[in-house]
Amino acid sequence: MRALMNLAIEPALRLFEVSALVMVSPSQQAVQRVLKVLADTPKGAVQIVRDRYPKSRSHQVLSQQPLEGYAAG
Repeated sequence: MRALMNLAIEPALRLFEVSALVMVSPSQQAVQRVLKVLADTPKGAVQIVRDRYPKSRSHQVLSQQPLEGYAAG
């Protein structure tokens, strides 16, 4: 599993799916992405996406689940 995380922002306790519009070219073309993020709160998950993709817009948390539930399933 590849997931974004930044322990300087929040501990990785839950797995979130965050939808974001990510700018992919200098001509301001955007692509809708769904990213997996390890964080503790939805706000922290969005902050990690913004940190990784500073030109991203329209952030929305789609789902969340405890990290231990993900590892077992």
